[in-house]
Amino acid sequence: MITGFSHVMMWVNDFDRALKWYTETLGCEVLFAHAPHYASLRLEAAGVNLALHPSDADGKDVGFGPMPYFKVDDIDATLKALADKGVKVGKVQQEGPTRFATFWDSEGNALGLQQ
Repeated sequence: MITGFSHVMMWVNDFDRALKWYTETLGCEVLFAHAPHYASLRLEAAGVNLALHPSDADGKDVGFGPMPYFKVDDIDATLKALADKGVKVGKVQQEGPTRFATFWDSEGNALGLQQ
């Protein structure tokens, strides 16, 4: 039935702005882009594929969809590097030995970091 993980779909309001954010800020490689309808991206360092898809103008998808988490070795340094690029970042939280934090893309979608 299920054979593996495909990708995380990220709903966006502004396709061009989101594509620029994911490539320039996170360093995603564009596998396929057909603006303004769809883009398939690869974040090789995380071993994950992301897809960008526009939401309906009145849609409630953006900011309420899935929340992918990316593993990092140094969460504090990663948050600082994102903040230095103008990215909105949250505070580090901890549950047991796991430290995690949230940051937001250009469309308001939450993304997570885990150390």
